Amino acid sequence: MIITDFAPNITKRDAILALKLLFQPLRWRRGKSKQYIKRRLKSRFFGSDSQISTFLTGRAALYQYLKNLNLNVGDEILVQGFTCEAVVLPILKLNLKPIYVDINSDDYSMNINDLKKKYSNRSKVIVLQHTFGISPKYQTEITLFAKKHKIEIIHDVAHGFDPEKFHMKKYEGTILMSFGRSKAFSSVFGGAIISQNKKTTTKMRDMERQLTLPSYWFIFKILIYQPQAYLIKLTYNIWIGKIIHAFLNYFGLILKEITTREKKGEFDITFLHSFPNVCALLLLQQLDTFNDVVDRRTAAVDYYNNNIVNNSIKYSGPLSRYPLVVGDQKKTLNRSSSKGVLLGSWYTQPVAPKELDLEQVGYIRGSCPVAEKINNKIINLPTNITLDEVKKVTAVINDELNHQ
Repeated sequence: MIITDFAPNITKRDAILALKLLFQPLRWRRGKSKQYIKRRLKSRFFGSDSQISTFLTGRAALYQYLKNLNLNVGDEILVQGFTCEAVVLPILKLNLKPIYVDINSDDYSMNINDLKKKYSNRSKVIVLQHTFGISPKYQTEITLFAKKHKIEIIHDVAHGFDPEKFHMKKYEGTILMSFGRSKAFSSVFGGAIISQNKKTTTKMRDMERQLTLPSYWFIFKILIYQPQAYLIKLTYNIWIGKIIHAFLNYFGLILKEITTREKKGEFDITFLHSFPNVCALLLLQQLDTFNDVVDRRTAAVDYYNNNIVNNSIKYSGPLSRYPLVVGDQKKTLNRSSSKGVLLGSWYTQPVAPKELDLEQVGYIRGSCPVAEKINNKIINLPTNITLDEVKKVTAVINDELNHQ
C-alpha cells in the first residue's frame, strides 16, 4: 500500500533509534542534542545571522511568537483560507482575530489582491503559508506590502520549503517551522521560530527557557510512535497494519497529530512545552538523510509534472505533497484506495480538519471562494516514495482522470 498521509518520513532506522532511546531515559528531556540541532538547522538552511528557538510543536512556536508581540485584544492576523487548525487556534487563544484571505488556484497561497481588500488599520501580522512547500508567487509583493504598512510577516514553511530559499540570505520577517510527523523532516512533534531580528530572538529565547519540558509519559509515547508507525505501514497491505492502527487508536495508545480538543476548535495547552532532547536526537537522524529525501521528492514532482494527463500546472522542488485538482474528489480517493494508493486531501475545508466547526474559528462561508472551490476538488499525491511507486501512483491517477 502506498500511503500519503500517515508517517511519510519514518524509516526502519528511525524505528530502531526510537527503540534504543526507550531504554535511555536520562537522554529524554535534557542533553546537548537540542543545541546541536539548532546549529545543524542554521548551517543547512539559514546561516549564522539567524537565531532559532525550538518548541514542542509548530503551533506552540506560533503561540509564543504572537504572544511576544504584545498585541491588543481584537487585533487582526491575516491568514489564508486554505489552512489548518494549527495556525488559527493559537490566534484565537490569544484573543486575536483571524482574517481569512483567499488563495491563488495555482500555488494555494495568499492572493495579493484579496489581501489588500481585507487589510485594515487593525491588521498586525500576515501569516504567509508556503503550501505543500511551494514558494508563494506573490511573496515579494506581500513582503513589500507588509513592510509598507508596518505589519509583521511570518513565513509559514511548516509544510516544507526550498532548502536554499533562506540559506545565507537576508530575509524580512520571521520563519515558522514544524517538525511534525507529516512534514519535510520529523521528530514526531516539534516546531521552531527563526529570525534575524535581535530583539525578537532575545524574547523568543527567554520564552523558550521559561517553558517546562513535556512529561516522561508524553516522551515515551513519542518514542513508541516510531516503531508503531513503521509496523503499521509495513503490514498495512495484509490488513495487520489496519488492525494494529485501529487497536492503538481505540485504546488511546498512539499519539494523535490533532487532539479531540483541537477538533472542537479549542487550543490545546498540552503542547505548550519546550523541545525535549530526545526529539532533537530523532530530528538529527532525519537530517542525516535529508538530501536523499530532497532528491526523491524532487524526482517524484518532476515525474508527476511530465506524466499526469491534462496537467497544466507544473511545480518544482521537493514538495511534501503534490497537489492535483480533479473532477470528482471523493470518487478519486475511494477508487485509488481500492487500487492500493491512499491519497491525501489537504484541505477539504478552508480551515482543516473537516471535523472543525468553521463558525468556531471565525470563518464566514463565501469569504474565500477560490479556496472553497478547491476544497471540494483537491487531492494530494505522495512524494517521499520510490520512482516505481511514483509510476504506480501516476498510472492509477491517469486511469481515474481518463474516466472523468
